Amino acid sequence: MPTQKKVEQVAEIKQLIERAEIAISTAYQGVPMAKQIELRQQLRAVGAEMMVVKNTLLKIAAESIGKPQFGDLADGPTAIVVGFDEPVSAAKALTAFLRANDQSAVAIRRAIVGGTLVDEAYVRDLATVPSRDELAAKLAGNVIGKISEFAGLLLATQRKFAGLIEARAKQLETA
Repeated sequence: MPTQKKVEQVAEIKQLIERAEIAISTAYQGVPMAKQIELRQQLRAVGAEMMVVKNTLLKIAAESIGKPQFGDLADGPTAIVVGFDEPVSAAKALTAFLRANDQSAVAIRRAIVGGTLVDEAYVRDLATVPSRDELAAKLAGNVIGKISEFAGLLLATQRKFAGLIEARAKQLETA
């Protein structure tokens, strides 16, 4: 018979993985609490969370919501990093923490991105991709640049056409 505490933990895990754009399985044992708090703060700043989970509870939660692939994240003592808005920002925050704390025992194991199980290398590659906001800004800048270029071409064509008409009018006056 499951205890009330475990039922609540399963419900909390369900909520996390239902909303997750990315869920990264990490090893965390041997990490001082101060460093764990620092990592959690960095993750919260980008809209992500880190939660230490029991493997059996993670598997139960994953099965109960029809996402059994999340159960594959359970491997040894596990903390999952969950990103909600976009997968890139959570991966960037985690890898930035790992770069800054290269002696840390935190290690990326694998992740679920878009419902697919991926390895550590994929997560590290994902961290190098610009975020949605950055890509949208670049796209908007490119579109605005092309529109400005097109407007300039139209004005130049209009000036040239007006010059041609003026030259032809002078030509007809003299003839």
